Amino acid sequence: MERLSRSVLALGETLDGSGWAQPSACPGWSNHDVLVHLVCTLREITEPASLPVAFPGSIERSNDVAVAAFRSEQPGHTLENYARLLGPTLDALAEMQKEPAASEVVDFDDAGLYPAHLIADSLAFDHYCHLRHDLAAPRGTVEALDVTADETVMSASLAWLFAGLPQMSPPRLATSLTRSVVLSLSGPGGGSWTLVPADAGQRVSAEQGVSSAAEAHITSSADSFHLWGTHRQSWREADLDIEGDKRLATDVLDALHVF
Repeated sequence: MERLSRSVLALGETLDGSGWAQPSACPGWSNHDVLVHLVCTLREITEPASLPVAFPGSIERSNDVAVAAFRSEQPGHTLENYARLLGPTLDALAEMQKEPAASEVVDFDDAGLYPAHLIADSLAFDHYCHLRHDLAAPRGTVEALDVTADETVMSASLAWLFAGLPQMSPPRLATSLTRSVVLSLSGPGGGSWTLVPADAGQRVSAEQGVSSAAEAHITSSADSFHLWGTHRQSWREADLDIEGDKRLATDVLDALHVF
């Protein structure tokens, strides 16, 4: 988060007045809106009372409501707020890595329930994905913003995504995942996870490692997973390989969603 935050603060050197108003790759949001959203994620940690009332049942709709509340700010002021909130947020996230706070359950609405220590990973994912795939990549400024997919960032981001995959995906994932499927992600921070069918009354689970009982194996890069897993790109357009039961794998890919 410390390194990703430097990329956020560097946006002031990358985007000018007209650049802030340009649409990002995030539908309905300008480049400035994306920055506003990142500030709102810090507000949730340190100044939750400054945010508007959330939209019940939808974390993504709540994000839209929060962005709309601060959209009229000048980008320079938004950057100042980010810088002001950053230190207290990092301090709070550090405290969340210690017990008993680390194990306290936090409600992310339709995204699920998580131990508090994963909030840091959720912010790493959010920052990385917005900077790299919604701001930097469309403008060809990935190197300038220093949002490369390195081991530290990707490990944190994937920790959040695989904790969330069983809770964030629609209910049809449970009916589609009739047998175990392995998802292997290459590149920094990558690894293999086995998606295991739900037991009676339980969700599906994502367990690190490769199960010999799996009947399909999906391979992709970790960075690409951030695109097709979040539905920024269709998995059918992504560079991934399927081995084994292709029908099973296809049904699972159609049902999978992380955010």
